[in-house]
Amino acid sequence: MPRSRRQLAKLTRPRLHNAVARERLFALLDGARERRRAIGVIGPPGAGKTTLVASWLDARKIDGIWYQVDPGDADLATFFHYLNCASESFVRGKRAALPALTPEYLSDVAAFARRFFRELFARLPTGATLVLDNYQQVSADALFHEIVADAVQEVPEGLSLIVVSRRDPPDSYARLIVCEDVGFVEWADLKLTFDEARLIALARKQSESAAIRDAYERSGGWAAGAVLLLESHRLAAEQGGGMAAEPQQMIFSYFAAQIFERASEPVREVLLATADLPWVEPGLAESLTGNANATRILEDLCRRHLFTHRRTGQSASYQYHALFQTFLQARSDVLLDSGRRNELRVQAAHYFERAGHAAEVFGLYRDAGAWAD
Repeated sequence: MPRSRRQLAKLTRPRLHNAVARERLFALLDGARERRRAIGVIGPPGAGKTTLVASWLDARKIDGIWYQVDPGDADLATFFHYLNCASESFVRGKRAALPALTPEYLSDVAAFARRFFRELFARLPTGATLVLDNYQQVSADALFHEIVADAVQEVPEGLSLIVVSRRDPPDSYARLIVCEDVGFVEWADLKLTFDEARLIALARKQSESAAIRDAYERSGGWAAGAVLLLESHRLAAEQGGGMAAEPQQMIFSYFAAQIFERASEPVREVLLATADLPWVEPGLAESLTGNANATRILEDLCRRHLFTHRRTGQSASYQYHALFQTFLQARSDVLLDSGRRNELRVQAAHYFERAGHAAEVFGLYRDAGAWAD
């Protein structure tokens, strides 16, 4: 990106070190860029979304604006101000600044935004992109998302807008999706292949095939998990064998910082109450917690890609990522009284038994010590 002065961190593309070129995903981005006005790169934290987009831009030598979204951008005047700052690098001569969102425009913000984005895109060179990273930082019900969705209609041929987010698109994107104006790279795409996990390991000077295979399989294709598990193998080798405890704690710390400690008390209660379940059905979650909003909480976790997934072929049940479930079980060991936890296990076992899921019942009764059952 050309710069006439020092850029704010908010407007600076990430600097990459030893990033693995994920050519299969580069090809997806190339295709979406040719056919769509906008691209959504959506997946859980630590899936490699930002690294993917930044490394693709570097590899293709694509210019443009990188914008780090934060909660303050819900104030649209702030959002437009910083976009104006970002555009200054592309101004040639005495071109006027982009308009500011001042009080006289507040009666029709949508019209102001359309004009703003037309002028912004006119400043960018052919082939450039506008990247909005950490897009989930603004609440899903904010006007911000409607403004960005409308901006997609203003993207001229030869330019593109890329949204990098942990959350599925808000409802304001429905029209764009139906009209096929937006292409997506999603969690199913972002999951590492074994070859990509191997390349990441080699970039970290780790070549032991069994360790790479273990990290790949246990992580379920989650990039951050694979890296932390590879680190555990490295430390174990240095210590003379056995899986090192510290990297497991590193994974737990990651989940704690990114999800658990940021969650509200009702969300934590749902997570802890369902930690031992092979999968979570809404009716069972509501019964275990007494929370009529438990289904809504699970769906929100799923839409936010917080290691909670809908089961394949099942519209009304959810399953936690294996490493996330291990973390939740460890938290339950600390935060739940053993008697209460066993009550939850037995209650869940009764539910599964009535539903005809006999294979799932034994482990829950066993772990609860409910031998009569």
